[in-house]
Amino acid sequence: MTADVFIDSFGARWQDPPLPRYRAAVLSINLTNALLNPPDDPTLADVVAHQTGQDADVRDYVLATPGADRIIDDAVRELTALRAAANGRPVQLLVNCWYGRHRAPAIAEAVGRRMQEAGARVAVTHHHIDRPPVPRKHPRPDCPFCQIIHDGAPATIVREWPDALAIVPRGGGCTEGHLLVLPRSHVADFTTDPVVSSTVQLRAAELAQELGGQWNYLTSCGSDATQTVFHLHGHLVPRRAGDGLALPWTHPTRE
Repeated sequence: MTADVFIDSFGARWQDPPLPRYRAAVLSINLTNALLNPPDDPTLADVVAHQTGQDADVRDYVLATPGADRIIDDAVRELTALRAAANGRPVQLLVNCWYGRHRAPAIAEAVGRRMQEAGARVAVTHHHIDRPPVPRKHPRPDCPFCQIIHDGAPATIVREWPDALAIVPRGGGCTEGHLLVLPRSHVADFTTDPVVSSTVQLRAAELAQELGGQWNYLTSCGSDATQTVFHLHGHLVPRRAGDGLALPWTHPTRE
């Protein structure tokens, strides 16, 4: 059977969207800020993180979220109209949420079922459903950076953004002007969530450009890589000729 309706779910945060189908007329649904309805129980949230929108419990939870029925009804109506106007070409629906594991697959499958009931030949593909789950980013009471961000612990705050802040290290840092850029969400290190990591580097770049001068931007993952606080942070270290600072990976002199 050759499909005439292609439905592709994916995660926007992976920055790897599926390519449009050849000569297909394309619609899209952006769920990144829609149907956000995490379970109140953090333990349950951690369980759900390891499931997908194809698991019955998660699927039913997503579809019961206020607004889901309207999104599905609108998609079916628009796809039906697009099919009628496509002159035999296939049509494609792109459905994305943050990570492509929960909301987007559940909505994509629901729209696909409705279109099949209306006589369409449907192919549903989930592009990021098998990516590793990203841990929840709840503040951690034992994290010194979460204590600064959420509990008002003492810190010299240099700059604040909606998603990050820059502070002076409590010990003053390795040189005058040394700053730390932290995400407001608790993310262990730069490998945990690629978008949070890129946001931290974006904010560090903005700040360094504004302040001027020359800089190292450094971040670490794991104690063997010199990480001591397990909340993602980027070091902005100003550099000057003759400052005597050596990067952490400088090797001993070898003959």
